[in-house]
Order: sequence, then C-alpha cells, then structure tokens
Amino acid sequence: MSEDKHRSADADLWTRILALIAEIVPPGCFDTWFRPLAFAGRKGSTLLLNVPNETYRKWLLDNYSEPLRQAITQIAGPHFEVRILTDSAAERSQTGNGTIVPLPVVRASALHAPAQLQTWLVEQLWTNGSVGVIGGSPKSGKSWLALDMAVSIASGTQCLGAFPVHASGPVLLYAAEDSAAALRARLETLSRIRRLDFASLDVRVITAESLRLDRIEDQDRLDATVFVHHPVLLVLDPLVRVHAIDENVAGQVAALLGYLRALQRKTGVAVALIHHLRKNPSPSGGAGYSLRGSSDLYAWLDSFLCLRKHHDQLTLSAEHRSAQAAGPFPLELAQPSGDTGAHLRLVSTDRTEAGPKEDALPGRILQLLSGATEPITVEALRNGLQVRNDRDVASCRKPLTQGAVQKLQRDYVLASQSALQMKHS
Repeated sequence: MSEDKHRSADADLWTRILALIAEIVPPGCFDTWFRPLAFAGRKGSTLLLNVPNETYRKWLLDNYSEPLRQAITQIAGPHFEVRILTDSAAERSQTGNGTIVPLPVVRASALHAPAQLQTWLVEQLWTNGSVGVIGGSPKSGKSWLALDMAVSIASGTQCLGAFPVHASGPVLLYAAEDSAAALRARLETLSRIRRLDFASLDVRVITAESLRLDRIEDQDRLDATVFVHHPVLLVLDPLVRVHAIDENVAGQVAALLGYLRALQRKTGVAVALIHHLRKNPSPSGGAGYSLRGSSDLYAWLDSFLCLRKHHDQLTLSAEHRSAQAAGPFPLELAQPSGDTGAHLRLVSTDRTEAGPKEDALPGRILQLLSGATEPITVEALRNGLQVRNDRDVASCRKPLTQGAVQKLQRDYVLASQSALQMKHS
C-alpha cells in the first residue's frame, strides 16, 4: 500500500474512533475535550494525537482515558494504543529529534475564512476577536467599564445602554484587586439595571489567588481554562497584577503580549487588559502613547478604550486597528439610589455642553449685585465670582439684555438700584 493510502486509512480509522467517542460521552464533554484533538499519525499499533499544551494533555488522561481506550479497542482492536503529545512533541515524533522543524506554511486560499465577516464585538467600542486595553488614570472607572462590557457580552444587552453587542457568549474574568463580595455586588447591580436573572448571567470568575502570565505553568493553566470554558471575552484586571516583569523593558513586555496574542489566535477569544495611563502624559502624543510602560503595548492592541477625567467630567474614547475611532463620549459614575448600586452611564450631550457653572453665573451675578451698596467694578465682580474676566462679562449679557443689570462706565449695578440712586441725586 502506498504511503498516501496508509495515511488515508489511518485518518479514517481515527474518524471512526472519534465518532464512537461522540456516542459514549456527553456532547459538551466531547466538544471540549475530544473535538480539539488532532490526529498526528500512526507508528505501528500506536495512534499519535496532538493537544495544545501539557495541562490539556494531563487533564484528558486523568479524566477521559477510559472512553478513549474503550473506543480504540472496539474500532481498532485490543492491540492498539494511543500516545498523546503536545504541539512540539508531535512535530519531533514525525521529523526526528535531530531534524529542524520548518515553520508551518499554507496557501493564502487555504487560510480560515469566517462564515460571516463580523467587524464588531461591541459596536464602536471593541472589534471582534480583538486584543486590547481599557486604559485610564487611577479611579477613572476602568473596572466599572470592563464589568459593564462583560455583562453586556454575556447577556447580549447594550453596553452602557447605548452600544449594541454583536457576538454574545460566556465571559471569563480575573479581577485581582476586587474582593469577591464587591465583585458580586457590582455584577448584581449591572444585572438588575438590565432586568437580567443574575443566577443565569454567564460571567465566569477565575478565583485563583494569583496569576503570573510571565510563567509557563500559569500560561498553560490559562490556556486550559480558556479551552474548557470557550469564552467570547477574557478580562484581566489589572495587567500589573498578572506578571512580575518590568513594564518598561520592551523585550519582557513583548514576550507577555506575544503569549496573549497567540492565545487569541488559537482560541478566538477577545482579550481586554485593564491598565493605567502615565501620571504625566505628553499633551502632544496620542492617547495610546499615554499608556504606562513600553510602547509595545500600544503597538500590540487592536482596540483601545481610554477614560479621561478633566475637572469633573469623565469621557470615553475608542481607537481601533481596523475600524474608525469613536468618541469622546461623556460618562458619569451614577451613585447608588433606590434598588440600584453605583454604575457607569452615558451623560446626555445637552447636559455636558451646558455646564452647571455657566448656567448659574447670571443668577450669581444678580445675587452679588443685589447685596452691594454701590456699583461693582469688573475686577471686583470677577473676584467675587472667582471666574475669568471674559466669562463674567459674557455672563452679564443676559441680565443686561433683560434690563436687570445696567452698565455704567466700568461698573455694573442693578437697574433698580441705578434708578433709586438717580432719584436721590
């Protein structure tokens, strides 16, 4: 029999074994642990199977070796056995220990084509299957935004009540700085606002005491966790708590980000890192260059959500590698009221454009003038209002046009007081 026919027969043998396993184990178990197995060939009476990493291999052998052995015995015979290899071990078994393994190459036409081209995971905020960062200064609402996005994706509801979700499903979350009670309270609040059943919300929390993704063993554990749960989105909050590298050393940062990019490509999971902005960002640079640490982080990301605070106003802007930027959108942290807890929400544009100080100035001017016993100069008016000169003069126009205030040479006075002074003079 030719070599090609041998390979075809071996592949057919594995296909029949896999079909029998699908009848033995539950569908969810089969999809998680057996469907991803790659047939790597046959050596004598040994079938070679390939798995993504050592953690996956150990879990499969510890928990599912019996249905695997049963199916192989029934289809291939009792003399057959199986050997499960990781990616690198499978390549060495086929090429020999002394042979250099070439890089995998395929024609462009053989690349995976998605059944449906989908640009957005969350419209305007996060592109589909992207790796990226939710960045901002401390206490700017980064974690609040990440949780809002997580609940939206898990439930298929709009993020921040305005941005549609185009691909809903499980969300995997590692929150290193929040207690379990605080995290639950925030997620419950977001569920209640959306009128969701919190018990069925598919946000899955990693409860490990620590996670160090600069270590191979923790990378393998996260790989296995993603393979088990098949999340649409993985949130790591914050980035600084999942490594022990120097964020200013480009080589160390690149290695960590390379692992996360590889995880995204292997599994299709979108990855969101919560990260801080520099304390004194350059005013001439873009928002991405304000991220703390190596500039490799900005070069790596596909989507970037930036939260900025100017005076009391919080704004959200979005940048993307393959889509148009969006924002800034005005936000506020709504305080607990009634049966709802604190949460981020969009602020109406009208409310943002008409700030409270601008609205209040004409009234404050009238109040200041009414308490004066003589006309007030522009300088005294400005000092009393604690505003810039151009602002108080502009704010006088409304009461001036309405006849409530009268302008003398360089002074202002209430019209009623001016009439009274003229009467007594």
